[in-house]
Amino acid sequence: MTDPWATTRLSVGSLSMWLGTVALFAPRRMARLLGVHPRATEHDRALPLLVRLVAARNIAMGAAVLVSPPPQAQRTTEVTLLLTGIDAAAVLVATRKSDTATRSAVLSLLVLATSAAGALRWHRR
Repeated sequence: MTDPWATTRLSVGSLSMWLGTVALFAPRRMARLLGVHPRATEHDRALPLLVRLVAARNIAMGAAVLVSPPPQAQRTTEVTLLLTGIDAAAVLVATRKSDTATRSAVLSLLVLATSAAGALRWHRR
């Protein structure tokens, strides 16, 4: 039987690294994909830097989840999910001020729900 924790760890770590890598090399495209208005992605000079900073964090956290031994990896995954939840909450705030598209709010709510479900699952054990 496969350990569900190992599957979760592999999924969270790999997804963090893949999304981070895409955002690192195509920050404007990733921002548009996530719902930032096209005009902002074309003209905002700070946007690529901010997206790349978050991308670097995602890559680092994904790598930490994948290489840490199981007890530390669980804590690292929880921190990764917490940071993801904070990012999603920030997007929801931006959506309320009409800075992003509605799909950003939908994706953020999905991310928040998934993060909360994962955290609850591990703390029930």
